[in-house]
Amino acid sequence: MRLAVLNFEHAVPTCVTGPAEIWSALDYVQPLLTGTSLKDSIEIDYIREYKKKIWRKALNTGKEEQLATENTYDLIIIPAMRSAKIDHVISHERMLVKWLKQQHQTNANLASICIGAFLLAETGLLEGKKVTTNIRFADQFRQKYPKVEVQDDKIIVDQGNIYTCGGAFIFTTFMIYLIEKFFGHEKAITVAKVLMINTHQQPQHTFSVFQLQRNHTDEKIMEAQIFIENNYQQALSTEKLAEKHYMSARNFIRRFEKATSNTPLEYLQRVRIEAAKKSLENSHDSIEQIALKCGYEDIGFFRKIFKRHVALNPKEYQKKYGNIGLMN
Repeated sequence: MRLAVLNFEHAVPTCVTGPAEIWSALDYVQPLLTGTSLKDSIEIDYIREYKKKIWRKALNTGKEEQLATENTYDLIIIPAMRSAKIDHVISHERMLVKWLKQQHQTNANLASICIGAFLLAETGLLEGKKVTTNIRFADQFRQKYPKVEVQDDKIIVDQGNIYTCGGAFIFTTFMIYLIEKFFGHEKAITVAKVLMINTHQQPQHTFSVFQLQRNHTDEKIMEAQIFIENNYQQALSTEKLAEKHYMSARNFIRRFEKATSNTPLEYLQRVRIEAAKKSLENSHDSIEQIALKCGYEDIGFFRKIFKRHVALNPKEYQKKYGNIGLMN
């Protein structure tokens, strides 16, 4: 397997060297599993543009050479850049943008870390796709790339051969996720254990979306949001919530939607689903037990609403995200 990590000016250094070192761990993890070397070696190169040419430098070597046009990669990591340098990187790294498009045409997988998504978006390959980026820059991203759907409540978004993650220093979890995609669950777990990476600790994947939805000045609606988040296990109706906050149902819905961009019931469902995801990631409870704890007495409805929000059913989600999260 051939892996490239971009090393452009103003890239966050740890987002360049860190991913490369995690992937290189596969070389000594394989003998721990089977007593033999990895069948397909991992070749890791740092890539940058210099004087209108693309250069490569292999990991752990001091030699840099011009990249041959026929060189292709299986996976290319796009690191985060300094947040104050987003526009600078976008305008100065046009050759890398063109190179990423060319590599993708030869079936390279592309993976961006945090606001590295801005550079990835410049390729045009994200149009019509779902991505994530750092929540502090999500609105800026939406304004710049309106044809891309930003899921800023997610840490990792997987679009088949394009991957994005939401935080610069969550790259450790992101790399374990990618290793699992390419080499399987057992190797991913072993790398995580050997490097002592605590995977799937996902603050952006829990309630951070609701913190964003508190960016308003309606104190009564703020109180209602906090009440919902603290009491989502109960049977809550719009009428009960409106009465509790001394409003008519019609006025309550209008004010709630204006402040949060969700109706009260939509907001309740999002809170419940986020709580369910957290339980699926971190507990041994059954799907039925989790559904009941999150306020769903109808298990069929829970499965339906969960898949609508997450694009996986609860069992699929638990299988995909629960295993590594429960390894400790």
